[in-house]
Amino acid sequence: MRFVYWSREVAGWLLVLIGLWQFWNTYTLLTNRRILEAAPSAFIAFVIFRGGVHLLKVAVAAQAARTLPESSAQPATRRAGRMPTKPIGPTPAKAVVPGPRSRAAAAAANGDLD
Repeated sequence: MRFVYWSREVAGWLLVLIGLWQFWNTYTLLTNRRILEAAPSAFIAFVIFRGGVHLLKVAVAAQAARTLPESSAQPATRRAGRMPTKPIGPTPAKAVVPGPRSRAAAAAANGDLD
C-alpha cells in the first residue's frame, strides 16, 4: 500500500517537471516570435502541470487519511434535535403589508359592518 502513495508522489513530481519543461519550450517559442505555435504549447504545459499538482494533492491526502485513527473514520450516529418552528396559521391583519384591501377588510376597518 505504501508503494501506491510513492507512485502517486513520483508521478506527480514528474508531471510537474514535464509541465515546467514545456513552459520553457513555450518561452523559447515566444522569444523566436512563433506565437501560433506557442499558444497550444502553453495550453499543453498548463494541463500537464495542473495534472501533476493534482496528483501531488491526492498523494498528500491519501497519506493524511492513512494516519487517521480508525475511530474517527466512522462517526458515531447522533440524534438530530428539532429546530424551533414558527406557527403556521392565519396571519394577523396588523402583520400584513399595506396595500389594496378586500371589501370586507375595508368595511371592518371603517366600521361599516353589515
